[in-house]
Amino acid sequence: MRRRRGVIRGLIVRWPYVEMLANGTKKWELRKCNTKFRGVVALVSRGMLYGFAELTASFKMNVAKLKRYEHMHRASDILDYYAGGRDSLYVWVFKHPIKLPSPIKVRYPRGAMIWVYLNEKQVLKAMKERGYERQIRDLLRLQKKHRRPNLG
Repeated sequence: MRRRRGVIRGLIVRWPYVEMLANGTKKWELRKCNTKFRGVVALVSRGMLYGFAELTASFKMNVAKLKRYEHMHRASDILDYYAGGRDSLYVWVFKHPIKLPSPIKVRYPRGAMIWVYLNEKQVLKAMKERGYERQIRDLLRLQKKHRRPNLG
């Protein structure tokens, strides 16, 4: 998938799972749909940016089997409810989390359910104003890994 210039793709995740993804204690996000996207994702919840992580893979897994991997998804308490009778869910695999010391308020369209697009300049400016230089360096390093050279 092609990266949109000046934009950071954000994934809306319920709290407290968004914090678990940002700090790396949750490595799998469970979803009802698959995604082909791979790359850096901003982790957002309730209009706040908690951090970033690299979405590296996604695959389908049986709900019964998912119960054995609670240490990866941390959602056993709501797994059956979330599955809603489905036999399988999709596992979105996250690596290289970057947690912000304190969440940053971000704006995105009301009613967004899964993905949002955040203005990269505004996000970086807000991080710089808060003194999050290390997190900015980590984010830029992670983004660089996913940039394709301009062959045209």
